[in-house]
Amino acid sequence: MNGKENIINKILADADMKCQEILSGAQAQAQQIFDSARATAEAEKAQMAEKLNKISAERTRNGLATAKLEARKYKLQKMQQLISSCYQKALTQLANLSGEKRKAFVAKLLEKYAEQGETVRICSADKDVVTQSFLDGFGKNLVLGAQYVQAQGGIVLEGKNYDKDLTLEKLVAYCREETESKVAAALFGE
Repeated sequence: MNGKENIINKILADADMKCQEILSGAQAQAQQIFDSARATAEAEKAQMAEKLNKISAERTRNGLATAKLEARKYKLQKMQQLISSCYQKALTQLANLSGEKRKAFVAKLLEKYAEQGETVRICSADKDVVTQSFLDGFGKNLVLGAQYVQAQGGIVLEGKNYDKDLTLEKLVAYCREETESKVAAALFGE
């Protein structure tokens, strides 16, 4: 039995050695696959980190640009409010002119813009200042209109097919169109 046992032991030893070789080869192959996968993962991780840094930098730039734009928009809005308040104050001062100053103001409007035979509509605030006898003094056959204009002051001149709106609101609006850039330069130095 000794010979049989030796043969069996030899077969078992050879099989064990073959197993060790296969196992060793498999471990080497597994380590190689693992190392390759790790290198690929590290490369992808580096690419993703670079991509994230670019995205983060772009978002920061966009956020900063948006903030600057919003700040500029806010500043412009406040500048417009200040300019508007200047014109509103001018309108208020014109509307609050005393009787004689109001009369002189309306007289200048009539001298400059009134034409022969027009109807003059006034606002209710001017009813004691502008009368038919006042209009007769201009020698243009002006007629005092029966209806009041809804305005803080000024007049509306009506002809056959036209109206000339010379109310304080329209005059200040026209003045604003003509002078707003100069007012802004005076206020803000721009």
